[in-house]
Amino acid sequence: MSLQQKMRLLSAWLPAGLPYVETEVGSYLYLHDVPYELESILARWLLLRPELTDRDLSTCVLVERAKGLAITREGWESFVCWIVETLRAKLDDMEQAQ
Repeated sequence: MSLQQKMRLLSAWLPAGLPYVETEVGSYLYLHDVPYELESILARWLLLRPELTDRDLSTCVLVERAKGLAITREGWESFVCWIVETLRAKLDDMEQAQ
């Protein structure tokens, strides 16, 4: 694991918070700043949700910013909610299997 990847681990970001970019139209998180463990999961989740990536739709959560592609705060929060729902469902399954 590279130094850059280690700096992006969840354990490094949770205490400090995510490096959102604040603009006059909203808050964004560059995709290259997403916690390392979630980077590929976020990419796969976005690929499965075309309504979130089609820039012609009002539901799109991706924006091109000065330093690259970013996700809106709302998009990131939707992703985190999905993670929590998925984990809860998996735990429910595990509990029912006991």
